[in-house]
Amino acid sequence: MAHDLTRLLADKTGMWIATAIRAVLALGLLAAASESKAPILLRVVGLLILIIAIVLPILGLERHRRMIDWWLARSRTVEMLCGAAGFIFGGGMIYLML
Repeated sequence: MAHDLTRLLADKTGMWIATAIRAVLALGLLAAASESKAPILLRVVGLLILIIAIVLPILGLERHRRMIDWWLARSRTVEMLCGAAGFIFGGGMIYLML
């Protein structure tokens, strides 16, 4: 199911949806940074995500598709480990914002 959702982002509309999600996340982190427990860290992470949101559409749709294909070629174990790391990182970000 996750692969099917990922494949939905492989076309031009999907690339722009992924860009919009990154931009909203980045702006949210930047907005929350001043009242957080680690404002510098949240600003840095927010700026990195915003830079990625700006750069990836410039690199183009073909590069975007290659990155999706690369990710989908990973083994299930790698996907699970990356998902767990993302979950832990997200939990840490929530802790820093509260």
